[in-house]
Amino acid sequence: MIREMKTLLLLMLTVVLVTVPVTFTQAEEELPIPDRNALSDGKLTEEEIKQYATLAAVHVQKLTTVAREEVGAELEQSGIVIPSAWMMMNDGEVKRVKLGETGDKASATIKVLMYRAALKSLARHGKILGTAIVYAGNLDGEDDIRVLAVEHEHRLGISGLQIVPYRFQQGELSFGDAQSQKKPYELFYDGATES
Repeated sequence: MIREMKTLLLLMLTVVLVTVPVTFTQAEEELPIPDRNALSDGKLTEEEIKQYATLAAVHVQKLTTVAREEVGAELEQSGIVIPSAWMMMNDGEVKRVKLGETGDKASATIKVLMYRAALKSLARHGKILGTAIVYAGNLDGEDDIRVLAVEHEHRLGISGLQIVPYRFQQGELSFGDAQSQKKPYELFYDGATES
């Protein structure tokens, strides 16, 4: 029964992520955030599944939008992408993650690992609802195509990776269409992937 409910929840989360617009209405941002353990009674009604699926999708879109906009602004100014991360607090506030002096001096790969470790600790202790980690890369076999990679996870069962191509033309930054794919859970849960 719980396995069927989980499968239904994940299916609805996928559908909602694809169909929910990027703009956020006041009502969507004010959806009640569930207690740390949404399954405390071991059961989810269809109403709860819909509510949580919508809430998780809105949170992930808010996180990834903030991350892409802030990284885009920095990229326009400096021409480089420095790995960075954001977290959504339990009250819905989005905050940028700071690594400190040692982390600021680390290589890009080490920074991403440091962000994952810090966010995993916060996630496992119930301190945050969602995460977004942004870094740059190239498409496989396409060295001339640069992309932003936006890893995101949410405690209500969303884990994915957005790939956003970008380039400079005549000093202007332009982004291509984002492509999304599933990724294994790393921060909130161990090793599971969305069904």
